[in-house]
Amino acid sequence: MDRDISNILGSWEYQTDTLIIRKIVGDDGNEKIQIRINLGILQMEAEGRPDGRMPHNSKSLLDYYNSIIADFGEQDSGRGSLALTRKEMKALDDEFMQYYQRRICFFALEDYVYARRDAEHNLMLMDLIKNCCTDDDYIESHERFRPFVMMERARAAGLESIRAGNYADAMLHIGNAIDKIEKFHIERGASEEELQKSRELIILNKWRSQIHQEWEGGVIEIEEDDHDFEENA
Repeated sequence: MDRDISNILGSWEYQTDTLIIRKIVGDDGNEKIQIRINLGILQMEAEGRPDGRMPHNSKSLLDYYNSIIADFGEQDSGRGSLALTRKEMKALDDEFMQYYQRRICFFALEDYVYARRDAEHNLMLMDLIKNCCTDDDYIESHERFRPFVMMERARAAGLESIRAGNYADAMLHIGNAIDKIEKFHIERGASEEELQKSRELIILNKWRSQIHQEWEGGVIEIEEDDHDFEENA
């Protein structure tokens, strides 16, 4: 087995300040996402968990814990039904990060259907933790990113709709996200002034306005500066 990847690195030049990503078909016939970094290449699966693992013989930790919740039954599957250890919380955090990182790659590759799928995965993980975990600090460590991930889901769905020429559908996705993000903040006691300062709402409202103004124009995109801020979900 040839373990030296010098030839691959030599034929795929690294560039500073540029996200270099490609999709390939692996030796197993499955699609892989590759990211060129300074000292090598990162590779992840395009389907299932990005690392290709099946925790507890499940497609993901989300699937695993959902199966446990289902076994509890409706009456016993609420708050407190998951008593997660620190190790289990760390494993969930790792899964969040993997799907987030792959979502970035799918956006770069303009695979918006897959980007939306990975955003939805993390939103469902947030729901699972919020509804079933007992650790308030752990719940909040993820809930604070919910508006961002909802915006990213709308962004993926909207861009896919625009590519298909369906501007009305794009407006619908954005409007639904705005409503849900506003509801999220209001339920947490946000004032009208705080709502107006929500970065996600500012971005989505700006984008909706652009689409409305350029309905007959070309491709609409969110400016990179508008959504380039820290997130780990």
